[in-house]
Amino acid sequence: MTPAIPRFLRGPLLHTRILTLFVAAAVVLTACGGGTQVVATIADGDLYSYEIDEQLVEELSVSTGAVDKTKFAQDLTNTIVELIVIARADTDFGITFTDDEIEARRAELEASVSQQGAYEDFLAQNGFTDDRVRRIAHQQLVAEAVEDLLLAEEDPITDEEIDAYVNEAIRGETNACASHILTETEEDAQAALERVQAGEDFATVAEEVSTGPSGPSGGDLGCTTLGSYVAEFAQAAFDAEIGVPTEPVRSSFGWHVILVTERTEPDIDPEVVRENAATVLNASRGGPLVEEWLLGVVAEADVSVEPEFGSWVAAPVPQVTPPA
Repeated sequence: MTPAIPRFLRGPLLHTRILTLFVAAAVVLTACGGGTQVVATIADGDLYSYEIDEQLVEELSVSTGAVDKTKFAQDLTNTIVELIVIARADTDFGITFTDDEIEARRAELEASVSQQGAYEDFLAQNGFTDDRVRRIAHQQLVAEAVEDLLLAEEDPITDEEIDAYVNEAIRGETNACASHILTETEEDAQAALERVQAGEDFATVAEEVSTGPSGPSGGDLGCTTLGSYVAEFAQAAFDAEIGVPTEPVRSSFGWHVILVTERTEPDIDPEVVRENAATVLNASRGGPLVEEWLLGVVAEADVSVEPEFGSWVAAPVPQVTPPA
């Protein structure tokens, strides 16, 4: 059975928008000149086919001289973005890494992959080379260093943000047994609530007026973690007094009157969550910051691709489009 590809090895740089998969059908292009052919120019420097990928070099060198042009465009895109970002990380921030540092990270990735089976088998089964893993290791190091520097320019995480994170973490793992009455308007929700407060059975009212799929079953939602609900509903169910219907709560689905009959909070130490909050919150901010920087520097770069290999598009997502 082929092992799953770990998230950090699913492709080079740095974000899913950059790693858009091309869905064009596989066709071939003639690769005159083999692995030493100039395929693109970045600034004043030529990019040769052998710099793109070890496996691609082999494909370019076979007797037929043909490769899958869509795969070539993907590999070429990744290589162009990689070279631009690594160069700009150096010029903008002075970020460079030694061969030893890159090799140390590559070894960490190998060790992680090896937990699933033999590293060589993993490479063969998933179409990777050790050179590609080394390049991903380099890219990871650059991305992390850029993220740290960009985050240092941002305002620090506030106590209010940490409190909200702790609350959300505990709320999301809290298990609750709940029912609800869903209506389109606040007025209808308030009317339903008043009927229940006047003594009518909650389930009977839900069957009559709830517009949600749980209406026919008396609004019963069963028992599940609150993290499975939209935030407004989850917070109201988290705060609700057991056995007492809530005031109308608005979400993207409409207006809810919620009845929680049982609630169990998780065995989580809030202080432990709080200690990790800043790291997690910074990580959630860092990704968009790196992406914005990356898209900016790639858009500014002077790139041209030899027409027989495709054309360069810098925005909104940098990519080489295969030749027609």
